[in-house]
Amino acid sequence: MKTTVLILILGVGLLAVAQAEEPVTGPDEVTIEEISHWFGPVEFSHGDHADMIEDCAVCHHDQEPEDAGLCSDCHEVEYDPAEFETPELKMAYHLNCIGCHQEEDAPLACEDCHERKALPEGVEMLDARQP
Repeated sequence: MKTTVLILILGVGLLAVAQAEEPVTGPDEVTIEEISHWFGPVEFSHGDHADMIEDCAVCHHDQEPEDAGLCSDCHEVEYDPAEFETPELKMAYHLNCIGCHQEEDAPLACEDCHERKALPEGVEMLDARQP
């Protein structure tokens, strides 16, 4: 009797595993281009990063993996004082990405992730910072 129950339990478990949904994978490549003033967009392999992290919530916090959206869905391009606990988009990217890169000894220089655009010089640089 115990053997039959054990076989039934194992069978149900194997059936559940066989019918389990495919894991949420996301896009192959990601391009972050919402804010590219002096540097070009960031392009990276979503798959490679997902394999290293193994928990979607590291990047897609406050979201279920199947509902993972863009960072800009929650983080505004410009800082919103009404949402003082939510960093603006650029800060959110840099806090998350650079923090992880520091922990993993990954590249940290701006040009490691961004293509550098021509930067203005002198007084022109001050004018370029204003919208």
